[in-house]
Order: sequence, then C-alpha cells, then structure tokens
Amino acid sequence: MYIKADVKRPSGAPGKGLNPRDSVVLIDIDDIAYFPSRNEAGVVVEEDVVLKRGAYGIEIYMTPGTVEMTSASEGDPDAEGYTPSLKFNHPGNEREVREFKTNWLGRNCIAFVRYCSGKPTDMLGSPCNPMRLTSSYTGNNEQNMNEMTLTQAMKGDDIAIYEGTVPLSEPVATVTGGSTSVTYGGDGRYQLSSGEAVIAGITEGVHGAIVTLVGCGGTSPTVAAATGILLKEGKTWTGSEGSLLTLKAFKSGADTIVWIEQSRYEA
Repeated sequence: MYIKADVKRPSGAPGKGLNPRDSVVLIDIDDIAYFPSRNEAGVVVEEDVVLKRGAYGIEIYMTPGTVEMTSASEGDPDAEGYTPSLKFNHPGNEREVREFKTNWLGRNCIAFVRYCSGKPTDMLGSPCNPMRLTSSYTGNNEQNMNEMTLTQAMKGDDIAIYEGTVPLSEPVATVTGGSTSVTYGGDGRYQLSSGEAVIAGITEGVHGAIVTLVGCGGTSPTVAAATGILLKEGKTWTGSEGSLLTLKAFKSGADTIVWIEQSRYEA
C-alpha cells in the first residue's frame, strides 16, 4: 500500500530534458497473454508483460531531441485521471513508415520508453486503456518528416514505471543447451535452449542489471537457488516453453553480484 511520504529534491539535475533511447517499443494489445498489475502504490509494474507464442514488440526510430512525453490530470472531482501522451518525429516518408502508419492506425497498443541513463523504463497504456496512434506528414524544401503521437484512449492511470524486460523480436543472447551459467551481455531477454542442466549462476553482471530467462521446448533446463541466485522461497524455476524468470543484480561486495528473483511466469 502507499504510505504518505515526503517528496524531496532528487539528486543531480532532475529538471533537465529527457534523454531517451532513439526508439520506442510498441506492443499490440492483441498479442498480450498476461499483463501484470501495478503494485499497491499504483505506479510500479514489477512483473514482465508476457506475449503470446511467436509475438513480439516492434521498435520505431525517434529523432533525438523531438521526444515529448506528457501526462496531464483532468476531470471533475469524482472522475479525475491522467491522459499520458508521447510525441516524436520520424525522418523521411519511406515505404516502411508508410506501412507502419497504415497498419497501426486504429490499433490498440502499449508503449515502452527506455533511457540512455539507465533509469527505469516508462510504460504508457494498458490493455483496458490502450494507446492510439495519430500521425502527420510534412514534406517541403526544409523538411521531410512524420510527426507521430500516441495518446491514451481515455483518462486513467499515470505513466507506469516498468521493472520487467521489454519483449523484442530478438533476444540479447541464446543460451546453449546444457549450460550451467548465463553470461550477462546487457539488459533484456535470454533464450534458453533444450538440454538437461541446472543453471546456478550469471556472470559478468553489473549492479542494477535486469535479465529475463525465457523457457524453451524439449528438455527444460532449470534455475536453482544458489550463492549467486536468490529465488523466492528458494523455489526452483523450470524453463519450459513460455515460462519467464526475471532477475535483478545487486552488488553485495567489492566483487560480488547477487541476482534476486523479481518475478516469474510459469506456462
């Protein structure tokens, strides 16, 4: 539950402009198999969004410096809520962007905005209150550009903080069958391969890193509680097809990283 607390000045220069990555990730609402709830304070989504088999999110390039994210509260005293919106430019008017505009117009989606600074991902929209696309193209002797705007369909929840990993078409890496450890190569999803093995460690991690292990068909590897991996209630996770295990890295000593379970989804 939310406990009343002071809201003090964040460290650094909190009021400077956004510095997002140069692409937004969109997920079609129809592709979602499981959508986690926010925690009791109403902002943080701690678990992974799970997609149907074979589904994935798509990335759209955003011109740096053009990204504008807003979330205004509105409504009568008994009907107040937020309307998150994301606006950005995409250069040119090539076939790919025209096909995107044509096929995503009228489609319900959620959007993920990731940051270069490593701050948590922002998530806009939900299956019950999705984001909707509008676009405007301008081509003249000064510019050749599409302006894209994604706006939540109705007023509702504010922008969420998403602590899971973002499901994209390609995993960060594929873990070889029979492997007993995973080598960290960046935040994201790691596809396990069929083969009898007990994974008991993740190497090369950094404090605050987040990885999601993605189960596979065939012989399912497992992840067991170990010195470097802490699982909720010490319960072993089985990497069957469609199952997910999300772990976050915490520095527990000068040269020691411990990976702690954040969430699991068992198909």
